[in-house]
Amino acid sequence: MTPIKSWTEEGVTIDFHPEIYERLQRKDEDLSEFLQLLKAFTAELAKNKDLYNINPYHSSFNKGMYILGKEDSELGIFPNQKLALKCSQGKLGAENLRKQFYRTIQLAQDFETKLTREEKNLLQICPVYLYFQTRQANSFFKQVLIMPRVAEGMTLGQTQTGFSAEFCKVFKIPSIEKIRRKRQFALHRYLDKSKRRQLLKIQTVYLFKRLLRKGIKICSLNQKNVLVDQILETGQAKYIIIDPIEDLFPPLSPLYNALTMTLCT
Repeated sequence: MTPIKSWTEEGVTIDFHPEIYERLQRKDEDLSEFLQLLKAFTAELAKNKDLYNINPYHSSFNKGMYILGKEDSELGIFPNQKLALKCSQGKLGAENLRKQFYRTIQLAQDFETKLTREEKNLLQICPVYLYFQTRQANSFFKQVLIMPRVAEGMTLGQTQTGFSAEFCKVFKIPSIEKIRRKRQFALHRYLDKSKRRQLLKIQTVYLFKRLLRKGIKICSLNQKNVLVDQILETGQAKYIIIDPIEDLFPPLSPLYNALTMTLCT
């Protein structure tokens, strides 16, 4: 896997994507000074959570997770100034953001080496820039994962037709209408008669199975984690995976995917 630069000082650990670390080195900026800027940046986020909130989904379980958006005018080392930040108070049962950081970089490398050019043109991973962790008791956020903000498009769950016809052809997965007619998914359709949620879930499981054959393993992902970005010049739909979490807590999604995968023939 691509080597990741880690640095620790004052009870804070920063993991840099290699490209971001190189940008920091080119700026010839002292790491201790950068740490102070980063601490001030995250403290500003914590004080203005409502102002920066970009998460449209309400969670019934308070795990201390926040999805925030902020333009970078302080740090100045990221290719995209519009940032999406996944912030955690470090509560029990919350996602492991460090694991997500390393997992995303590994998947990006797998996509680059194991997908065809046509497949890479349609399916991508939202990159990660930096992971920040503090053990200081007075810090509201104990972990912060910094990514570029994908501002355009919608989630796969908001679409009416699921993956595009071109995507289905390239990855050899059935359309929503074909899944609707398959007998083995009768129970799935019964559980969700009035919505397309189950059909979309099945379609993503088909995608997992196709990727697994290429040596790319994704265990847990839902329709909120797949963004659909329409390229205006060509009309082509491009799909961007964010938050490719592999944690087994809660276990329902990976278990659902594993059981459904046996029916995706």
